[in-house]
Amino acid sequence: MTRHIPDVVLERYRLNELPERSARTVEEMMAADPGVRERLEALAASDAEIQRQYPSSTFVREVAAPPRRLVISLVTAAAMGVAALILAVALPHAPQQPAETERVKGTIGGRPSLALYRRTDTGSERLADGDVARPGDLLRVGYASAGRPYGLILSIDGRGTVTLHLPPAGNRAVQLTPGKTILLDAAYELDDAPRLERFYFVTGKEPFAAEPLVSAARREAARQGSVPDRLPLPAGLEQVTVAVQKEARK
Repeated sequence: MTRHIPDVVLERYRLNELPERSARTVEEMMAADPGVRERLEALAASDAEIQRQYPSSTFVREVAAPPRRLVISLVTAAAMGVAALILAVALPHAPQQPAETERVKGTIGGRPSLALYRRTDTGSERLADGDVARPGDLLRVGYASAGRPYGLILSIDGRGTVTLHLPPAGNRAVQLTPGKTILLDAAYELDDAPRLERFYFVTGKEPFAAEPLVSAARREAARQGSVPDRLPLPAGLEQVTVAVQKEARK
């Protein structure tokens, strides 16, 4: 039975982001099935067309750096076309195993979801709620809107500092991209704030302002003297959260 390679895996192969063993597996499958190479060429053509329509300069803008550590890594237009959908995926080690892709739930009709990915020497790994992270770790934040049209993402660290991740600038919740999981363009470097850091994905059916939620997050963190499990939200908004436990780097 012919195995199916997900597009996200082919895109990672095209961008040289797969581990060596997985890359070899893709090459073997291309040699055995011309359709795999055709799909790879179609992805490249699609990205080239996006790059022609939306040059890199379209996406570059000056953003004032927050008091903490947002590491801006502006992606190219081609990467934004397809690679923003890349999750931490790897082809199986044994040929007889089916190809695996990590998917984040959050389809229309379900509940919005939030995902954290940590950069590793070989690519990236998905962090579960409560996993340990260390100062200097680079994280990518992703969301699945589940059909909610507007949202924002912020985080609170162990010192009570609030960082707004989405939008990266401005004072309004953004219009969310429906469908698959969307990764934010900026990588986020964890600092040495103690205990834990929690990320909050707040969604609504109507546009809403970001500043009241940022202020409420600061007040709640100060009131509790710790990172709150949930934020106090106005009626009509809902939230999902993911936290990482902070461990000092030795």
